[in-house]
Amino acid sequence: MSLLAFLIAIFILVGFHEFGHYITAKWCGIAVERFSIGFGPVLWRKKPKNIYDTEFVLSAIPLGGYVKMLDNRNGEILTDDQKLRAFNHQVLWKRSLVVIAGPMANFILAWLLLTALFLSSPIQLRPILSEPSVNSIAAELGIVEGDEVRGFAELDSTTEQIIQTDSIKSWNRLRWKLLRTVFEKKGFVLELDHEGKGLYRVQFSAEQIQKINFQGDLFGQLGLIPSKTDMDLLFKLEVDVPTALLLSSERVYDISYVSLMSIKALISGDASIRQITGPIGIAGMAGKSAQSGVIAYFGFLSLISISLGLMNLLPLPMLDGGQLLFDAWEFVTGSPVSEQFRAFAIKLGLFGIISVTCIAFYNDFLKFFNG
Repeated sequence: MSLLAFLIAIFILVGFHEFGHYITAKWCGIAVERFSIGFGPVLWRKKPKNIYDTEFVLSAIPLGGYVKMLDNRNGEILTDDQKLRAFNHQVLWKRSLVVIAGPMANFILAWLLLTALFLSSPIQLRPILSEPSVNSIAAELGIVEGDEVRGFAELDSTTEQIIQTDSIKSWNRLRWKLLRTVFEKKGFVLELDHEGKGLYRVQFSAEQIQKINFQGDLFGQLGLIPSKTDMDLLFKLEVDVPTALLLSSERVYDISYVSLMSIKALISGDASIRQITGPIGIAGMAGKSAQSGVIAYFGFLSLISISLGLMNLLPLPMLDGGQLLFDAWEFVTGSPVSEQFRAFAIKLGLFGIISVTCIAFYNDFLKFFNG
């Protein structure tokens, strides 16, 4: 199940990413020679009928894909007609548009999946809290088991004043708001309801949030854990189309922001590199989500699609973000980077990607053998 769910996920996510590059290149009049899902030996191919048609390929190693466009930077001699269709002979804005179209396709896919998810009346968990652990912030503030979160408000980082209070109906919505606020190291206020206490507010100060250890369990340190003792905690989330579109947009932003802050925490050393997950871990998550049903699988796909889009936007050679960085240099200076520097940067970027991949595989194997 895990392997099948992983392969389907790769086909959808990589296929959509590369389709973004492909369709934009075709729109810009660029010849696309090959569209491949996977790398390495070819398992299946659809050969082009005409000279400027595209060869579609499924390859043996399902860890990515690529779109190969007509390009003569390696010294090939092109006719005048071919130069009109070659990627490297296009104006800068067309080249940049083709490059950024892949990651944008991943964000659009995630948005569509999340919209479908919200419209499917998904089962949600009411934001009723369990007993906080003794040393947690929530315990210090007097939060008790059975408290239900009704509202959430961020605090201004300088004045500690409430910015805006949002209604909270599900644990999932609260979870993403907590993650964003913790990564921003801002304070926040919870509006709580309890049978014995009634409505009351509790303030988590910025000073308390800044003491949280990112290498540990964030929610455990906060002391905000959902209760699991009552089946009445479950409910169906019913929303109309405009609300679903709004919620999915908000969730795409939430996931993107938290993912970027996680990367920043890894670079700064606030988070452990042991948290990096590779293909084996992702396959395990794919299998578990697929076994939980289509809705859970859609949620998984949207999460990974956003991660894939963000990863490709990182300013590293070999990734789309690296090419956009070269394009920015060309836009500012009026001339492209030299081929010698490009080749060196690509080798350096490849080394970085291989290093991170090795760490991810190591973490996956460690988790696997440790059960």
